[in-house]
Amino acid sequence: MSTPKFLLALSTAGIYTITAIAIAAQGLNWPAVAINDLLTLNWRTQFDFDFIIHLLLLATWGVWRDGANAKAYLFGFLSIVMGGMFSFPYLIYEMYQVKGNPRALLLGIHA
Repeated sequence: MSTPKFLLALSTAGIYTITAIAIAAQGLNWPAVAINDLLTLNWRTQFDFDFIIHLLLLATWGVWRDGANAKAYLFGFLSIVMGGMFSFPYLIYEMYQVKGNPRALLLGIHA
């Protein structure tokens, strides 16, 4: 699993870099930008809606994987609000915790 860890780390660095650039250009009011994109009903709306569904599915899997306890719900919330900024480092951490076992990574407490 070294290639996925590397790609997740590279993606995390890219996301944080682009986030810093976006904050410098447009400020911290990302909800206004996201809502405006969703209301315009164009290709950005389609992309953003698809991304929101992806985040919700990822958070649902994460909550289920971790046993639907308080920590799981917190991590699910952070996955929705922060996207890859939270979920990619979390997946890297979990890959180390399960020592590269794909079954344990996917199923968590259900493995």
